[in-house]
Amino acid sequence: MNVRKISDHVLSLGASDPGLQYFDKLMPTPYGTTYNSFVVRGEDKVALLDPVQSDSIHQLLSNLAEAGIDHIDYILCLHTEQDHSGATELLLQRFPEANLVGTAKVAEFLEVHLNIPASEVQLIAENETLDLGGLGLTCVPIPFAHWPDNTMYWLEEERILFSSDLYGSHYAAPAHKAADEAIQLETTRSYYAEIMMPYSKQVARHVAKTRSLDPAIICPGHGPIWYDPDKVLSLYESYVSERMDIRVVMPVVSMHDSTKTMAYYLAEKLEGLGIPVNIHHLDNPNRDLRVSMGEVVEDTVDAACLIMAVPTVLTGPHPSAGALALMLNAFKPPLKYIALIGSFGWGSQIEKRFYDLLPQVKAERLDTLLIKGLPTKEDYELLDDYAQMVKEKLTSLSEE
Repeated sequence: MNVRKISDHVLSLGASDPGLQYFDKLMPTPYGTTYNSFVVRGEDKVALLDPVQSDSIHQLLSNLAEAGIDHIDYILCLHTEQDHSGATELLLQRFPEANLVGTAKVAEFLEVHLNIPASEVQLIAENETLDLGGLGLTCVPIPFAHWPDNTMYWLEEERILFSSDLYGSHYAAPAHKAADEAIQLETTRSYYAEIMMPYSKQVARHVAKTRSLDPAIICPGHGPIWYDPDKVLSLYESYVSERMDIRVVMPVVSMHDSTKTMAYYLAEKLEGLGIPVNIHHLDNPNRDLRVSMGEVVEDTVDAACLIMAVPTVLTGPHPSAGALALMLNAFKPPLKYIALIGSFGWGSQIEKRFYDLLPQVKAERLDTLLIKGLPTKEDYELLDDYAQMVKEKLTSLSEE
């Protein structure tokens, strides 16, 4: 990523990692990611917002040199997770005249995660403005978007908002090219699902705060800049709303096709009743399970119902379904209903063991339907009734 001019006083000069495949060794990132860093130059002072990940410091230093930045007065840390703060010490070594600035929570976490003493951080409070001479950066804490320390800074004179992780995306657009809007929107949705969705109530307040500021430009910590902020704000408002799509997300794993037969039959019946179904295979041998699970999590952002189709392994759910349950429990999708269907050979305790992994998912649990072996004529009739039950549940939501 080369230096990009955002305004006469603001530059983007962070690092790009287009080859990254999994963020946090978990989130699929087919378009890579960026570690954004910004410089704001006032009449008297120069501020850098967000040191990059430590292994990307060479890109940041090269971009600073390209921009002719040989002096920094303030290094502002917006969030202390290492993909944002990792190069802090290296940057301070290069610019020893700089003061490290952050909130009290940022100072606390810098000591924990980077061993930088909290006493070395110049504290800034909520609504306090750092004067750069003709320009000021106002501190806007946004706790739990997605860590307790996330902080935005508001450049009121130019209506530019530096939003930390909020409104980000894992998308490294090709150098010297404009970001593809379709990809930016796609990656923003997956980013929200796997980073912001667990804190949707807090995020809703932060989105409202952003609306009140009415920014002209939003500069997130990851991904392309938003030059039309209404696009991402409208997306986030839809994500944190109570609106649900009347459809079913159906993750499927099957060993001997009994469960898959059940899932396909039920999906066909639901589609015939006017209920859309998205099937996600967790057992594709040509795909990393993290990719399939990530697609399921993203699909639950605004879906009303999830039906897990899973066989029994040693009386418990197939481990792929167990891994997905742990993911869903962590990301807390706003599902209205969750259900479990599957087959077993001689005995099963998958209902208890599956739901034991989901204490934080508050969706209403529909009846579990387990079938011994391959479905029989009587079992298909049970699936017919099950489809009707699901349809009635979802139709009631639509009426509400």
